[in-house]
Order: sequence, then structure tokens, then C-alpha cells
Amino acid sequence: MWIPKQSNVRLSSIALLVLAAMAAPACAATVTVLAPASAAPGVQAVAAQFTQATGIAVTMGGGARDKIFQALKAGDPADVVLLPSLDIVELPSVMGMTPLGRITVGVGVKAGTSVPDISTPEKFRHALLAAKGVAYADPAAGTSAGKLIERILSAPEFAGVKRVPVQGLAVTALASGQASIALQMLPELAANKDVALAGPVPDAYGASVDFSAGIAAASIDAVRAQSFISFMTDAKAAAVWKANGVEIINSH
Repeated sequence: MWIPKQSNVRLSSIALLVLAAMAAPACAATVTVLAPASAAPGVQAVAAQFTQATGIAVTMGGGARDKIFQALKAGDPADVVLLPSLDIVELPSVMGMTPLGRITVGVGVKAGTSVPDISTPEKFRHALLAAKGVAYADPAAGTSAGKLIERILSAPEFAGVKRVPVQGLAVTALASGQASIALQMLPELAANKDVALAGPVPDAYGASVDFSAGIAAASIDAVRAQSFISFMTDAKAAAVWKANGVEIINSH
């Protein structure tokens, strides 16, 4: 059948466009994760393995608890949300909840100062009583860690401790001289160059916060988000999480 020359040109152009589209790399798939600073090192380490295994990139956001709340309220792009379990159950903008892990509260002092021995409950109590001040996140801000620490320090055995509730990170009170000890999530203390880590609060006090993962209502691909959550909670990721201060509690 005869085709006009002009039609030949048009068909050739269309064919070239189709071939170019087939040859071009597909738009890279991405999972956006909102996570607090305490969980961020673990997320980044696990995300690197996830990307290597699936080719799906992971971008990080979040930071302070209030910033994550603001991002969710504003409907900012997000797929997966990591927060203390008690926070997630109260967030209508997060769907589902998969228990992830447990992060312990740590004890830090200003770098260059004497690091107290807190290896037993008795030594921990003595260190807090001897401190100029013990800083921790103000529980009035609603943080799970702040509420937990406040409960511990409210015990009769800590009656003589000078409490220093802080808006934001407890370590800021070390820099200002308001306190000589900071109680804060252990991974955050370990990552801070200006802090010397004494160690975790002794197990006897149950000073840990359970974290969970959920799918943001703003996610454009819930299936992809769930695949990352499943990868994070797999038993194979437990060692990576532990190396970054998170004890997995729901691996499979």
C-alpha cells in the first residue's frame, strides 16, 4: 500500500520516540521515610541494603518529633513513618503499625569531662545524685523519652536529683552548663562528637522506648512502602539495627 511521504515522516518520528522511551531508564522508584534522629542511623544502614537488593532508593526526612508531626499534618511527601509506638497509635495520618524495635536511654556527659560509672543501678543512682544537674527532654513536650525519664526520676531513690527538663535535645544543657549529665536516646548520644557516652541506663529501670513503623496516608505507593517495612523488620536486618542502637522486637 502506498503511504504519502509526509505520513512516512510522521510514522518514522513516532517510531523513534517509542524506541527512545524504551531505551531510556525508567524513573527511579523511591521510598521516602520520616524518622527521628535516634532511629536515623539504623534506617540509613538498612536502607542501603534495601536499595542494593531492590534498586529502590530511600530518601530520609524527619528529625525532631515536632517536625515529623508538622510534615504529616501538612501532607508532605512521605511513605514510611518511624516513631515511638505510643505516638503512631494517635496519628490518623499514619496507617497501620508494625512494631520495629526498642531504643534504650543513654547517659552522656560533656566530652573531656570525667565519665561516671553507671554499670549497676546503685552506681547509676549515685552518679545522678552527684550531678550538677540531670538534663532530659521536657515531658510537657509530649516526647516518649521525656515521659519515661520523668517517671524514673520520680522514684523515691532519685528524690535528691536536680532535674533539668529541656525543650529539645537534653545535650544542649551540657553545653550551657545547666547540667553535667544528659539522659537521651543512646544512638543520639553516640553520634554526638561533643558528648562522652557513659553507657545505657541499667536494665533494671526499663529505660527504653518501643518504636514502630507505619505507612503515611500521603504515600502514593503503599505497596512499596510496605515492602520497605517488611525488609526493615526481617530477621536478616536485626544485626544492622543492633549495631545502630536498636533492638529488633518483631523480626520474622
